[in-house]
Amino acid sequence: MTTVVREHLPFSAAELIRAWVTGWAPAREVPPPIEVAGGFRLHVGLPGHRVRYVLFDVERAAELARTRTAPGTWIKVLAPAERLRPLLTPAWTVGEPEYPMTGPLRRAAASVPSGYTLEVEPAGAVVLVRLRAADGTVAAHGRMAVTGETAVADRIGTDAAHRRRGLGSVVMTALGDAAAARGAHTGVLVASPDGYALYTTLGWTRHGVLTPAWIPEPAPDSVPAQPRPAR
Repeated sequence: MTTVVREHLPFSAAELIRAWVTGWAPAREVPPPIEVAGGFRLHVGLPGHRVRYVLFDVERAAELARTRTAPGTWIKVLAPAERLRPLLTPAWTVGEPEYPMTGPLRRAAASVPSGYTLEVEPAGAVVLVRLRAADGTVAAHGRMAVTGETAVADRIGTDAAHRRRGLGSVVMTALGDAAAARGAHTGVLVASPDGYALYTTLGWTRHGVLTPAWIPEPAPDSVPAQPRPAR
């Protein structure tokens, strides 16, 4: 089994996927993941994104691609697109690469820029962080689900009008502090190509590539639905 080695915890590929889906589910308020051969299944229940398989075994992805034909089915596999694409039928669409990452979590006070207010809100196992601008609008936000020694960061974003001001770093620092206070030591996330640079500058480590693929689900007017981002 492939092993992902880092300073704060050793993760195998299977353990990395388990840690991510275990936190992603409460962060997205969907039912807990169900373990299947080669990975996990999640019931997402969104238009165009009904069910998701997150896999560390590319051969299992090939099997699912042959046997799962329902529109709205997604597969995410820890393998580059060039390995996955030849295994798929023409029904599947392959998306942009995503990047599993881990990073150490520590207690640290976030330095909030002038004109912004930081809000940290516990919601069960999930911590919500918001940065509000002077007019009260949410300028940046994120959430982290704490699942023991690991915690999963999700839905990290900055409004276009407030970018390039370091707000993403503030959100991540606040999330890390809150998760560390709850006993978590290691953060896990899956970064988009746009978000990858931010997490790298914060000291997070990339572990391979996660490739998404899905069967599009027709909209009521028969126009193929655009998949809702659900990284």
